[in-house]
Amino acid sequence: MTVRTPVPTSRRRRGGFTLVELILVVVIISVLAAIAIPNYRVVVTRARAADLLGRIDVVEVAVQSYLADNNAWPDDGTDGQAPDALAEYLPDDFLFNGEDFQLKWENGGGLKGVAVVTDNEELGNALLDVAGPGRWFVSGNRYVFILEAG
Repeated sequence: MTVRTPVPTSRRRRGGFTLVELILVVVIISVLAAIAIPNYRVVVTRARAADLLGRIDVVEVAVQSYLADNNAWPDDGTDGQAPDALAEYLPDDFLFNGEDFQLKWENGGGLKGVAVVTDNEELGNALLDVAGPGRWFVSGNRYVFILEAG
């Protein structure tokens, strides 16, 4: 009768991940983050631009209501403040300023419109992109949606 002795194994496989597997996972996550983060910033900026367009629409409706009631355009406003004449036509707590922009009602020089004043060029460009071609006048950090010119 022959007795067999078991062949010793040099290593036993333990549960867990090898260093190569962990590095591979880190590389994959890094690549996905490098792709996602810039796209996230673009989406957030475009969403803020869409919010600005909504605010412009609110001011436009208020101005048109004022025009219908008074047969005249409201007087020029100041950056970040609603003109007193429009107060009753705007929703309660409507703000003419935000994190990095200010709205302004412009009525001067033959131009009547809602201006967005911002030093954030990405936001200004996204505003023009979301709004599409139309009645815009851009001068420096001022983006004016024109209601009437002339």
